Amino acid sequence: MPVYKCLLVGDANVGKSSLMRRILLGEFDPSYCATVGVDLSAVALNIDPVTPVILTVIDLGGQEDFSALRTQYYRGAHYALLVFDLGSRTTLEHLSDWYRGMNSTLTVTEKRQIPGMVVGNKADGERPRQVDRSEGEQFASSIGWPYIETSAKTGANVDRLFMDTAQTLYRLYPPIPRSQAPEQ
Repeated sequence: MPVYKCLLVGDANVGKSSLMRRILLGEFDPSYCATVGVDLSAVALNIDPVTPVILTVIDLGGQEDFSALRTQYYRGAHYALLVFDLGSRTTLEHLSDWYRGMNSTLTVTEKRQIPGMVVGNKADGERPRQVDRSEGEQFASSIGWPYIETSAKTGANVDRLFMDTAQTLYRLYPPIPRSQAPEQ
């Protein structure tokens, strides 16, 4: 069963941990506290009836205090979810810094940009939007990534976000059949 390393990245309070809670437990907790440092979770998904995959999701605290800690988790990542709050233009503006930070840590041997998806979270209409869908799509297009809007509160598009991630990873990094795997 393939296991993929997926980063959950963005400013503090954009809802990264709430997205994880929604996919893992199927619930939203408005009193949930911000991630201090790093939180690791395993999400098991069946991308079709006979193909299970595991996403090892690394929820990186968005506070500036943890910037040195974050860089060690960027290495070896297969995918990243860049998350911003639709009710906060600043969090969208900071995505460029998050994107550059992730890709600047790649070693010469990796020779690739981390693929991923841009996620506009808090699409539940509870607060006024400061970012239109077209602005989120424009940023995503500028880095060559797809865009999705979610709500951890209502669950809107959260299953789709993680399923699309798992399917993309399986397509980008298909498992090597045992018959073709190198001898140990």
